Amino acid sequence: MKRVKRALLHTAVVLVMALGLLAVPFGPGAPQEAQAATSAGTIYGEDDELLGFASFNPGLHYYHEHEDSDPDEHNFFRVTDRCNDGVELHLSWSSAGDGEWRHGDCTGWLPYRTYTVHTQHQSKPDMAAIAWAMSAWDAEGDRQGGTGVQSDWQGSFSDDGDDLYTHSSVYEDAFTDTRDTVVLTVIPTDKATGVYLPDTIDAYTDQIWDRATEKTPLPASVSADERESMYKQLWCHVKFNLEGIKGGHTWDLEAAHPNVSWERVNNGVKDHGCNWGNQGDGGWFDVPPTDGGGDGGDGPADAAPSVDAGPDVSVDEGSQVTLEGTAADDGGTPATTWTYTAGDDVDEGATCTFADASAPRTTVTCTDDGTYTVTLTADDGVNAPVSDTATVTVRNVAPTLQVAKPADWDVHRVETDVPVKASFTDPDSNDTHTCKVTWDDGSTSTFPAKDGACDTTHVYDHAGMNTLTVEVADDDGGKDSAERMVVVYDPRAGLASGAGTLPDGLAFTALAKYPSADSTVPAGAVSLSVPTASGRQTIVSTELEWLVITPDAKAAVKGRSATHGFLGYLQSGRFRGVTWPLSQGNIPPAAPSYDSTPGASWDLDEAQPKQLATGLTVIDTGWLPGLPSLPAPLGTTAGELLDTLPALRLDLHGDTEA
Repeated sequence: MKRVKRALLHTAVVLVMALGLLAVPFGPGAPQEAQAATSAGTIYGEDDELLGFASFNPGLHYYHEHEDSDPDEHNFFRVTDRCNDGVELHLSWSSAGDGEWRHGDCTGWLPYRTYTVHTQHQSKPDMAAIAWAMSAWDAEGDRQGGTGVQSDWQGSFSDDGDDLYTHSSVYEDAFTDTRDTVVLTVIPTDKATGVYLPDTIDAYTDQIWDRATEKTPLPASVSADERESMYKQLWCHVKFNLEGIKGGHTWDLEAAHPNVSWERVNNGVKDHGCNWGNQGDGGWFDVPPTDGGGDGGDGPADAAPSVDAGPDVSVDEGSQVTLEGTAADDGGTPATTWTYTAGDDVDEGATCTFADASAPRTTVTCTDDGTYTVTLTADDGVNAPVSDTATVTVRNVAPTLQVAKPADWDVHRVETDVPVKASFTDPDSNDTHTCKVTWDDGSTSTFPAKDGACDTTHVYDHAGMNTLTVEVADDDGGKDSAERMVVVYDPRAGLASGAGTLPDGLAFTALAKYPSADSTVPAGAVSLSVPTASGRQTIVSTELEWLVITPDAKAAVKGRSATHGFLGYLQSGRFRGVTWPLSQGNIPPAAPSYDSTPGASWDLDEAQPKQLATGLTVIDTGWLPGLPSLPAPLGTTAGELLDTLPALRLDLHGDTEA
């Protein structure tokens, strides 16, 4: 019973469409014939009523079926919606471009309304697979049914304004109940349909075939025998007027029609109308196929193939680029082969690889930069092979460096190895690479890369904060680099001390030294009274992490309080203080909460400490633990040294932390 009801519903829909209801916004042309579609789906509701129907129209299929429609309307869906049922239709598809269409329930006196929905595959030179589905949803957002996923192919399309045809399209069409066939449709101009001289048939056919298959190539699935049959169909259409037959508004060349002999093509136009079918089909199109579908009879002489390597292209080395070659022949698809020649600017050992060297449209990937000539050769097995060339320019791509060691702010003792471990990638497998490390102590290491790595070590012979640079360069001048700062301390150095104020209001006291030659952390204390918008915040060290004293009397000390990290830079009569919450990490962030020299480098050599407003800094680079006393007049102990500093009245009102 449901089948009968559904059949009646389909009949009702067709009748509504056939009546040509003017209020219905139909697609290109009135639907005077059966829907031209290669895939379709229907949604029924619980009451077995039709909720929606969708069909897909590839390429110029619809235009061929409906002579009064617009040829610019191609690759579109026809969606029929039952009105006043409270159901919204959703149509979605995935192909050369994904898309979605939604429409609320149609209302009014019409029982059904039909819509046209275009895909994004407009004016594309190649066919593209498409998957689509339609679903129905009620006002509460509950799904009421769907078509399931439908698979199809969008047709290619070209509007190139040729003087013999205006549009061309290749699409897949249902030829029988059991198979699909590829169709090349061209829309001829008056010039093409006005042929009255036999000598022009071959020339017009060759021109239309070459240009149409270049603009809208046939897919690789079409065999050489099928191509020859399609070429013969085109030749037959051009000949129509010589036989006194009026041609249609389009010329459809179907791969599924058998490849009959030239004799049958030439002498049977009035019988087969250029649309010959298989033996036994009956009717006007019934012409028996010939054995082998050869080139017998009085057909035109075999012409040499035409070939075009496509436009010149550019690409980054190691990446693939598309070669848009084309080849055609009056005897079917010629055999094609891609080859390449490296230019004088290409390094020895470079190679190129074609994804498919036998396909006119393919990709090529080259292993080194430079200029390459690619050649596409076509051979029809009868005439001499013909070739065409294009230039592929491959741009150099610099290597990409990743430094694993050292990390920023790594701490090392003098006279121990500081390792550098760095790797790199380069899309150019034919390049050679050189590593360079600038150590920031006046020395540089340059060496060949090994197995994609730049690994080495270095020993610093004096303390400092060193910003080293790791660089890798290829043999074509491309390079990449990275910086890391390492802290190098010497526990045998002296001490750093001071107390004073800066013009911005910072007050500080500092005393730090390594207790012995074997120490790894310094002893001492640092106090910073930092001016803030709400008053002063006093930070008192609970731990010193490291102390650097350079031979040229510069010092830096890093440590932490209970809640803050801090840095102190000391030079003669100068100081820089930096603080930040430990919640921001153990090293200073780019914008710390306080910095007396904001924006300056963390590197001690470029730290730019400020001139003291009051106070004194003392940096001893020569005191070694175990010596009997400090040089006069500094006294004999660190305590005595601090006693020599001027008494400073530091305003410590405000928050204080221990």
